[in-house]
Amino acid sequence: MTKNPFDMTEMFKAFDPAEMQKAFQPQNMFAMFQPPQQPQMFDMEGMIKANQRNFEALQEANQAAAATYKDMLDKQMEVFGTMTKHVREQYQWAEDNAGADTLKAKQEAMNEAVEEALVMMKKLADATREANEKAYEQVKGQVADAVEEIKKKK
Repeated sequence: MTKNPFDMTEMFKAFDPAEMQKAFQPQNMFAMFQPPQQPQMFDMEGMIKANQRNFEALQEANQAAAATYKDMLDKQMEVFGTMTKHVREQYQWAEDNAGADTLKAKQEAMNEAVEEALVMMKKLADATREANEKAYEQVKGQVADAVEEIKKKK
């Protein structure tokens, strides 16, 4: 049996909220900041415990974001399926019952439906990317302000 070229199951696994949550566990996040052979300059475990509720909130937010991206991918596939279903059915009927001219017309219709579906799917992805960029820009200014406050406390 030939694998369905439109089956995105494997790709969607990257957006599984439970898998993405693992990357944002406090121990995993801070492990990259700790040199393996140097002594700790401050109590990382204490900092993690003191901020546990914030880390949990971050995990929940990232889980929701991952679910949102998975939802966007599901909607893209819904658009594609809706746009191509009718044409696929017509093409199958034409393949079984009609001549070469009808098949050629049905193939052109299928190509147009796929092209239109892909354009709409790209619009969904672009809108998601733009929303993500806008959210980041809003937070980026807050990060700069927070860094300045930290510098003042030295």
